[in-house]
Amino acid sequence: MEVRNVDAIGKSAREILSEELEYFERHRDELLTRYKGKFVVVKGSKLIGHFTTAEEAYEAAVTRFGEEPFLLKQVLEEEPPAQLPMLYTGTIGAHL
Repeated sequence: MEVRNVDAIGKSAREILSEELEYFERHRDELLTRYKGKFVVVKGSKLIGHFTTAEEAYEAAVTRFGEEPFLLKQVLEEEPPAQLPMLYTGTIGAHL
């Protein structure tokens, strides 16, 4: 089952952030060399900044872009497995 974030006009997060995700993947090796473990903000095809914590990255991105979409991602060699809390997936109280 694929879980998708969808905005008001029906586009998935992957569709909305396609340019940013492509930039991140194209530059992954360089990002790993320079910013491994740090959090980066990407807008369009530009690296906006790198930060020690996700909170710092988020605050900087929101200050700069407001409600416009941006990619905030930790630079890691491997993607961690997705964690979907039970409330998010709607499985609490489900009769299986």
